[in-house]
Amino acid sequence: MIRAAIAIGSNSTRSLVAKTGTQLTVLRRGREETLLMMGLDAQGAITQEAMARTVQAVAKLHREALALGAQSVQLMATSATRDAKNSGIFANMLHEATGLTLRIISGEEEATLAFRAAAGTKNCLVLDIGGGSTELTWGTEGVIHHVHSAQLGASRLLKMQQIRNMEDAKKALQLSRSIVREPIQNILSLGTPGFMTGLGGTCTTCAALMMEKEAHGKEVEGKTVLQEDVRRFLHMLAPMTPEERAKVPGLPLSRIHHIPHGLCILLAVMEEADIPCFTVSGRTNLDGYLMSFCD
Repeated sequence: MIRAAIAIGSNSTRSLVAKTGTQLTVLRRGREETLLMMGLDAQGAITQEAMARTVQAVAKLHREALALGAQSVQLMATSATRDAKNSGIFANMLHEATGLTLRIISGEEEATLAFRAAAGTKNCLVLDIGGGSTELTWGTEGVIHHVHSAQLGASRLLKMQQIRNMEDAKKALQLSRSIVREPIQNILSLGTPGFMTGLGGTCTTCAALMMEKEAHGKEVEGKTVLQEDVRRFLHMLAPMTPEERAKVPGLPLSRIHHIPHGLCILLAVMEEADIPCFTVSGRTNLDGYLMSFCD
């Protein structure tokens, strides 16, 4: 059966269309930059412009999924929509435009889906850095032992601390460490993860920067990134203007404003957990969701 899932994230809206059977066979990955977290106003509501932009993106991804023969299309949303005071209005707009019913998933479910997508049966810490939240999941042999969703994402950190130089980056890094320290200590009290797998745009961008070309999905799957690589990328990108970052090979234009913030979160986790390197996964929580339908 061909199924599709669409996820409204805090930075982007993504889709995955796949055949579900004995295994997941990906037919298409779609992505639209919708910047929903940046569209939350001072009162915690999504602006009309941000809602309209996202509805348009969801409608486009929905049409693409149907054109590929999807018999089932599910729509979910994560951190920015969880935070929004007007999420009900947003859900109604989406339903009117597409006929899809929005399901807002918890941070814990988001973390579980990421673990299902990336961990396999290994003794593994799975890190999923989003725009609004960061999920940490530790498990062994496919069994989850600890899940934590931190109110810390690349766009959320951008709102909290601008980064224009390394002094700003050090402040953002210290702030990130203060937020992830307790959940990481809780994980380490249960055992030492064998290694870490990283999902999300910050982690895949690290692989792309090493390859010096924009890369996603299978192209970045399994790439190894050292803690020192992450630190080097932060030192390189933090002092740059967005226009200068746009010229860096491998760095997508959609990430030129918040990539230093994502790197601060990534580095904070690696430093606090004393992890020397991580393995990149090009999969997402959408893979985890659709995998649940495989035999």
